[in-house]
Amino acid sequence: MKGSTIWYLQRTSAIINLIYIVYVFYFICSTELTFEAWSNFFYSSIMIFLTLCFFASVIIHSFIGLWTVGTDYLTRRTIGFLSYRISKYADTFRSIYTVVFSIFGLSYLIVSLTIIFNNFL
Repeated sequence: MKGSTIWYLQRTSAIINLIYIVYVFYFICSTELTFEAWSNFFYSSIMIFLTLCFFASVIIHSFIGLWTVGTDYLTRRTIGFLSYRISKYADTFRSIYTVVFSIFGLSYLIVSLTIIFNNFL
């Protein structure tokens, strides 16, 4: 992907996350919190859709951020400051790092979808 596309995805996902959090805090501050009000709020169709968008946005945002950290800091040059011998394995470290945070992201997605749709199955 182009750098500008990644930049726009990162900023857009941050804005989506912020809007969702502000919306939930607005609900908390503007209504009397009871179990019934909270359940009705989160089981409404719009809130389910917004929650799905939020989770997808969090995954996109974190994937881009973690990918950037990996490509910036897990290189031969930066690891070479620690040890020349292990700097030869920088590409392997970066690949393992990418697989690990991808598995965490997929797990996060599966768990969040399970929680959201638990009552519908």
